Amino acid sequence: AKGKETRATKKCADVAVKDLPGLIEFLGYTFNFSTILAGPSFEYKIYADACDGTNLYDKNGKPKGKIPSQILPTLKPFILSIICLGCFVVGNGKFPLLDPTDPQNFTPVVITEEFLKKPWLNRIAYCWFSLFCIRMKYYFAWKNAEGASNIWYAGFEGFDENGNAKGWENSNNVDIVEFETASNVKTLSAAWNKKTANWLGRYVYMRTGGSLVATYGMSAFWHGFYPGYYMFFMSVPLLTACERLGRKKISPKFSSASWTSYDIVCKVVTSIFVEYMVLGFQLLAFDWALAGYKSHYFFGHILSIVFYLAVSQIPSPKKKEA
Repeated sequence: AKGKETRATKKCADVAVKDLPGLIEFLGYTFNFSTILAGPSFEYKIYADACDGTNLYDKNGKPKGKIPSQILPTLKPFILSIICLGCFVVGNGKFPLLDPTDPQNFTPVVITEEFLKKPWLNRIAYCWFSLFCIRMKYYFAWKNAEGASNIWYAGFEGFDENGNAKGWENSNNVDIVEFETASNVKTLSAAWNKKTANWLGRYVYMRTGGSLVATYGMSAFWHGFYPGYYMFFMSVPLLTACERLGRKKISPKFSSASWTSYDIVCKVVTSIFVEYMVLGFQLLAFDWALAGYKSHYFFGHILSIVFYLAVSQIPSPKKKEA
């Protein structure tokens, strides 16, 4: 029987699998070199279309359009991945978050007695830069996987109805500049681990009635069982709720253009608060994560709650009449 068409089914229609793949095809998708080391870069249909050439040729074996060269789309992310790797090795060596000698057992650098004696501004700045350097290893993995996907056209989006090449977004898993300069959590989340975010949006968020708790809870479960993961992902909905409230009641009062004074303030606040929240994710253990938040006086959680309660009392701006 045909099921009821929902928003989720419509959203997933372009990546739906009509025929159940065989065991070999499934294992090929699961363990192919461009996704196994960096997570699910793309849907199975995209993988299958790249394998049989459907994204490039029609049923008669003729090109659907002028097939672009994969050299630049392969080399560009590869070179960028090497640069990110270098930044991670150097930066993480100079500004470690965990104890480099034994990160699993020794007290993390950022919650040692010696470190906590430093002024708070120095400590928060150190943590911000340390986490920035840690992100470089993720950029390395994703950009390396992007190049590995593009070399065999798995990252190629195909052609439009006029035979024009669409682009190479299938394998692009992170927009580095957009993430680092995001002025809100929504933009930041959309630029980070994009393919996993798409998967969570399609198969969790829309199928649970837009539940942020279910979505971030699934993301935490996908990462593993360290308490720090759950402390981080269960804190993100608080930031998201504040952002939505601010976008509804405060943002309409200011210009929506980029790099205005208001936008710059939003970028700085978003960066600082997200870095504070993600500290628990990186410290992993419950006592370490709690000590990390405590070392910064729980400012991210406390100010978010205060912001939400205060801004809730502000009347929403009247919608402009057309």
